[in-house]
Amino acid sequence: PGMAMAAICAYSIRLRMKPLSFLLVTVLLEGGVQGWSQYQPASRRDVFKGAIVAGSTSLVLAPFPSLAAAPPTLQELEKLQKGHARVRYLLDHWDDVTQVCGTVIMSDTERKQVVRTEGGGGTTGCAKTPLRVQEFMGFKSTQDPLYKADKLMVRATPLVDPDDLDGYLEAVEKYKEKADNTALMAYTSSWGEANPNGGKEVIDDYLERTKADVVESEKSLRSVLKYLNLTPLPPLEGKL
Repeated sequence: PGMAMAAICAYSIRLRMKPLSFLLVTVLLEGGVQGWSQYQPASRRDVFKGAIVAGSTSLVLAPFPSLAAAPPTLQELEKLQKGHARVRYLLDHWDDVTQVCGTVIMSDTERKQVVRTEGGGGTTGCAKTPLRVQEFMGFKSTQDPLYKADKLMVRATPLVDPDDLDGYLEAVEKYKEKADNTALMAYTSSWGEANPNGGKEVIDDYLERTKADVVESEKSLRSVLKYLNLTPLPPLEGKL
């Protein structure tokens, strides 16, 4: 079983298998058919409850250091609150954050095309800054509150009411999916004008997709805070 475990672990990395799926494979591998029959009717909540609470942690936690680690402290959990406040700020000040005005020199053609709000059609205009989204979503610095936030959320699993584990884990999974999408869409938007058949419209299109993913990320992050009994912080003031 040890060699088979290593093979499954390597294969799961190649397939980018979700931890929850890998957890089920591990139970099947180690427990055989009899072990699987015990877990088959169970929900993800039951599997985690069995793995974390009922004494089978030595069986399944080795491939997941974030699960094997101690639950986060209150100071660590505050990062989720601060990160959520920053995401809310990003959405509330979207145009201010994702563009810079007054620094772009416009061509004669651009000045005539006032259909776009490029600084009022004068000698200066606005440039989109999609990559700033990554700063608010924890993808630019290890000091960002949301840097590797999904790992922190997984570590916090034991703090969640067992009856709420299903909803909590779904919120964590969805947050990671949408947050990763924001980083990808923001990066794609930043190259929208340089790519073949690109242009400002392409930048705007991908930036709107980025915003949609940020909206979904905020919803999932807010759910995570609720499951962890963490109160969202008041709206941030000033300019970030």
